[in-house]
Amino acid sequence: MTLWKVIRPAIWASFRATSRLYLLLSMRDYRFVFILGHMRSGSSLLAHLLADHPDIAGAGETHLSYRTAADLSKLIVKTCELLRRPVLREAYLVDQINHPYVADEVLRSGRLYRCVILIREPEATIRSTMSMLKCTEQEALDVYTKRLDELIHYGRLLAGRALVLQYNDLVDRTDATLAALTRFLELISPLTPHYATHRMTGRVEGYGDPSGNIKTGKIIRTAGHRILLSSDTLHSATRVFDNCLADLHTAAVQNVSDATLRVERQQIRL
Repeated sequence: MTLWKVIRPAIWASFRATSRLYLLLSMRDYRFVFILGHMRSGSSLLAHLLADHPDIAGAGETHLSYRTAADLSKLIVKTCELLRRPVLREAYLVDQINHPYVADEVLRSGRLYRCVILIREPEATIRSTMSMLKCTEQEALDVYTKRLDELIHYGRLLAGRALVLQYNDLVDRTDATLAALTRFLELISPLTPHYATHRMTGRVEGYGDPSGNIKTGKIIRTAGHRILLSSDTLHSATRVFDNCLADLHTAAVQNVSDATLRVERQQIRL
């Protein structure tokens, strides 16, 4: 057994103790922000853009489960561990969540500050899911449909505390979209289209996007996968996507597309 294997548990125990002690003594009241997305939605990109802001700390996809509002405090210690930082002095903490790890109680809680619901149009999503999971188009469609149903449920609970954002908004209308996100999160300084990578960027152990694009530090549209999809799959997926947008609108979830249009109109008038 090497010396490192002997002392490593003690070092990590000291690290966690320091993080928890700071949290206890500082009584910091963090603003918790969730990115609620689905596989291949661009959530890793958005998580990096947010975490690059000087007032926001984030380590991407933590895979934490939030069963009660008290579990939000786990995000503080987990982020410290993933970033190797014993203390987080930022005002906001962000987690990227693409799976059903959040209970209704947490979404209703006043401790959860804001949520961004991130979705991507079906054709590119299903092709990318098939490529990554090596699954059939029906399996990819089932994954996509189930997650969009969950996001609709989240939107109904969150209402005005959520903002729905599409991947195409982020990539094709970047400036206006980031301006809308800045206002939604009530940030003092603006979000920018570039970001610094961190130690969790591109990790392959299930933490976000393992592709090379995420390591570039800027927004890049992912190249499409050359996978043929049946017309039935495309029709079903498109109907699910359209229904998701309509249901979120009915639930009074804010829409970044509406906000970006207002920004663009203002810029034209100026």
